[in-house]
Amino acid sequence: MAENRVTLDQILDVLGARAQHHQERNLVLVALPLETAHDNAAQLAEALGAEYVDFDCQLLAKMEEDGWEDHVALERRDTLSVGQMLARKWLADVGGLISRERPLVIGNLNLAVRYELDVAGALYDATERGLCVIAAGGRVEGQTLLVHGSLPQTGAGSPAFEVVSETEDTGPDSPRTLQERLL
Repeated sequence: MAENRVTLDQILDVLGARAQHHQERNLVLVALPLETAHDNAAQLAEALGAEYVDFDCQLLAKMEEDGWEDHVALERRDTLSVGQMLARKWLADVGGLISRERPLVIGNLNLAVRYELDVAGALYDATERGLCVIAAGGRVEGQTLLVHGSLPQTGAGSPAFEVVSETEDTGPDSPRTLQERLL
């Protein structure tokens, strides 16, 4: 959808306005260009004055606390269920960070793809307390953010935006984004 294709400056305006008005649920999904997604997510958080959660870094830290050697051994056997359970429990704690006073931006969701985690679904109910932005490399199809072009993240009608470069046309006849062509 062309109306969901925005520049980085435009998404900042949208998110800033959304943070000012309390909605019943305040989840926003943002697809970022793969090559700059990690930096862009942190920039969004900084510009919004939001707390930033680096999904991969913080999940790896939780795994280290939980017993890194065990997680590595399970990964080598392609046993993902223990890591998935730990991640889901941790996401429940992350939901507690969402507040009206300070938005939350979650980026760097590479391990969410590995563990097939629906981060948006896990945090959706907690967004009644404030704005939560899931900003990841990927693309948007309808109202669904496809992290890395494959892992769907949806939030029951939550708005989804795809960030495109400043030089790319955001109109209905614009060419596909670079990540769409690569994926």
